[in-house]
Formats: sequence, structure tokens, C-alpha cells
Amino acid sequence: MLNVLRTIFVKEALDLLRDRRALLFLFAPPLLLPLLGAVGGAFLLWQVIRQTRGGLPVAVVNGEQLPALVAKLEHRGVLRLVSEPLDVEGALQRGELMAVLEVPPDAAGRLAAEEPLTLTLTSSRSGWLPDLAVASIQQELNVYGGEVLAERLARRRLDAGWTRPVRLERKAAAPAGVAAAPLAAGGALPSSMGNVFLLLAITTWAVTGGLSMMAYMTVGEKERRTMESLLITPANRVGIVVGKIALSIIVSAITIGLWSLDSLAYTLLLSTMPSGFGGFAVPIVPGLGDLGLAIVWLMLLMLPLMTMANGLVAAVCTFARNYRESNLFLGLLQLLLPGLAVLATFGIGATPPLVVYALPVVGVLVAMRDLLGGGVAAGALALAWAAAAVYAVGAILLAAYVFSREWALMRGV
Repeated sequence: MLNVLRTIFVKEALDLLRDRRALLFLFAPPLLLPLLGAVGGAFLLWQVIRQTRGGLPVAVVNGEQLPALVAKLEHRGVLRLVSEPLDVEGALQRGELMAVLEVPPDAAGRLAAEEPLTLTLTSSRSGWLPDLAVASIQQELNVYGGEVLAERLARRRLDAGWTRPVRLERKAAAPAGVAAAPLAAGGALPSSMGNVFLLLAITTWAVTGGLSMMAYMTVGEKERRTMESLLITPANRVGIVVGKIALSIIVSAITIGLWSLDSLAYTLLLSTMPSGFGGFAVPIVPGLGDLGLAIVWLMLLMLPLMTMANGLVAAVCTFARNYRESNLFLGLLQLLLPGLAVLATFGIGATPPLVVYALPVVGVLVAMRDLLGGGVAAGALALAWAAAAVYAVGAILLAAYVFSREWALMRGV
């Protein structure tokens, strides 16, 4: 059987290497999307530089009341202060003016009297440049407001902390059992939403790449009219199925590894950016670099899960009449696994009964959720892996059974 497995594995691997289109669809997304993102980011940066050359025109009404604020706006490279036009509304509508900042005529007196001061900012609706001008003005206003507050506190010899009489410092208990990025007792609590996105990302990556490859190696045999020549060989049917599943698992693992590297690179890029750029990026997988040794457990849990998924896909796609039928099942599976990940994250309590870890698919996802969160007991982790391994063997046997039935193999041929 091992010889059959090796022969089928090598044969399918060589077929994959010869099929450049299949290789493109399998590995191009994780390789090209970061490149496309970099090109898109460079294009946006180039457009910002090109379209803001000379500064975005902004008018300040009654600016003599707040000369320090006006000076800050003048030194803002992206802005260009202009005189107030006669037709302010028309200039805003035509996009000749990006924004108008109106300072009350008694602003200096109100600040001296330490009274509240309200400024009015009216922006154009022409394109996206007014939003950039508004963001720049707001940032300078925040800095100016902070300086005014600091002066008032200094006159009264008060510390800046006086403005926040009650503060909250959030901490977390140390995780129980095995956990990714373990915390010391009382340590700062990281964002738990990052774990949710990471679990969803992993389950999504698991159903891409390898499963479509499995459909290519099963129902594709019917489409290419090579099923008959494969069946007349003396190869054992179980060995044929396992050989195909082995290659599919390797392809899935490579795909997950490439997406993980993309996410890690994205997280590292965010950590090197200035604080002002944080609002323009969405950390899809925060904390990926802090998984530590627990990533080994993640891979161990993913292995039987991918094997079971590949076995089910092999069984269904072997029975499928053509690619359309197999793609329908693959589409349902690509929706089902992320849906179960959401169920495992939000629908099952933090301390579920031990039997939950033995459930098909859900048990592995709950174990991964706990591994990325508050920790999971070693016994529950071992149970989840053992149950998933049993289901994986069952899926392989099911695929071998379907592959041994002539009514399934010849359906659609």
C-alpha cells in the first residue's frame, strides 16, 4: 500500500507541476495580493503627493483671534491658507476651496476668560481631498487644544493627570493550561478580537487551495477521461485515495503558511509605522508574532481537520458527475467552516463540557479558540486531537469506499 501511496503522490505532484494554470490559482493569491497591496499603497501615496503639491486651499475666518493656531496651520505642509473668497459657498461647491475654518470674533477674549470655544469647520464635497484637509486641520486643532490646556494647568500648578480623576487600567489573569502568547498574572490584556479574526482566517485558509486540488484529482479524472486507465492498474483503492489526500494536505499546508507569512509581514509593517498612520490600517491578524510554541499545537490540530475535510471532499467529488456538482459542495464547505468557527467562538461557553472537544470539527475549533485565548487543559487538547484524528480516518475510509464503488466512479463518465 505504501508503494501505491508513493506512486500516486508522485504522479499527482508531477501533474500539478506541469499544470501552470493550477499552480497559479493555488499559490498566486498569497504571493500576489501583498504585491498588489504594496502597489496600491504606493499609487495612493503618489496621488496624495501629486494632488497636494502646493497645498490644499483652506480659508480661516477671523484668524487674527488665534494667531498660534493659524501659525500651526501654515506650517502644515499639506495645507495652504488663502484669503476668504467673496462666494465661500460657491468656492466650496466647485472644489476651489477645500475647507473653511470659522473662528468666533471674540475667540481671544473667550480663551483669556477660560470659557469654552467652538470653531466651525465647513468642508467641500468634491472628491476625497477635502477629507484629507479636514483630517489635517483636526490634528492641528487637537495639538493646539492640548497646548491651551497645558498652559491653564501650569498657571494653577496642576498636573495633566488632574483632568482624568478616574482612570482604568485593565489586566488579565494568567491563562490556564496550554495557551498562545501566555500572560503573567496581572499582565496587560491583549485584544481578544485579534484571536477571533485569526481563527476565522485559519479556517478560511484551510478550505482554500488544497480542497480545490482534491476536486481536480477526483472529478477531474472523469473530465479528463483518465479514470478508466487509473482503475485498471493493480493499485489498491485506499492507497490511491490516501496518495491524493496526502498531496492535497501538503498544498493546503503551503497555502496556510503563505497566508500566515503575509499576515505576519503586515503586522510587523504596522509596528514600524508612525502612530499617526495607525488609523489608516486595519490589523486583520494582530498578535500573530506572539503565538510562540503554541503554534505547534495549532498545526497539530489543523492536520486532522484538513485530512477530514479532504477525505469528505474526495468522497463527494468522486461521486460528483462533473465540476459543477463538486464546486457546489466546495462552496457550501467554504461557508460552513467559517460559520462553525463563529459558532465555536461566540456560541460555546468559556468552560464547555469535555465532550464538546470530541465533536466533529467544532471540537477542534473550540480547542483552537481556547488555545488562542484563555488557555485549554492538556487533556481537552489531547481529546480534541484524538477525536479529530478518528474523524479523519473515517473520512479517508469513506473516500476509499466511494472510490471502490463502480456506480460512483462511472457516474457522469
